[in-house]
Amino acid sequence: MNPDQQPTQPVEPPAPTYQPAGAEQPQRRNTRKITAIWLLVGPSALIVFSILAYAIANAIFMNTASSDSAELFGQQPVGATIVNIALFIIGAVSVVTWLPGIIIGIILLTTKGQK
Repeated sequence: MNPDQQPTQPVEPPAPTYQPAGAEQPQRRNTRKITAIWLLVGPSALIVFSILAYAIANAIFMNTASSDSAELFGQQPVGATIVNIALFIIGAVSVVTWLPGIIIGIILLTTKGQK
């Protein structure tokens, strides 16, 4: 028998795959859930973060501030002022977006997506 005439193994065709018409909907629903959770948790987490960061930053800057004078409140370093302004902006944005985030997050979680 020639090598060209050796019996070949039958090759099975690939199994047919069935993809329902709404197969992409779970991904869409999952995206809606993730967005809703971010809208619910994000502003509250930013408020907590800005308060904690403010306390930590001021504790650090107050310990490193010069205490040459006998005044109760000395001159604050420029870095502390910049950090306080940035934390104020973060806190203000989180407070302004808190209520709309709660409302939109609840709406996204309770309603169904478009078909």
